[in-house]
Amino acid sequence: MKPSRPTPAAQLRALARDVRRLRPDWRMPERYFENRDEIENRLQRLARELDNPNA
Repeated sequence: MKPSRPTPAAQLRALARDVRRLRPDWRMPERYFENRDEIENRLQRLARELDNPNA
């Protein structure tokens, strides 16, 4: 049995939470950009899934 995936709404709420928590880390400045890029990738993936729900 395939594990259930969070709904698109739940995924968007999680992404909103991650954006709200996004802050520069002065000890490791690259971490901010890594986290920002990860959020962007997750948003792009979700958009592709919503564009093509049967894929």
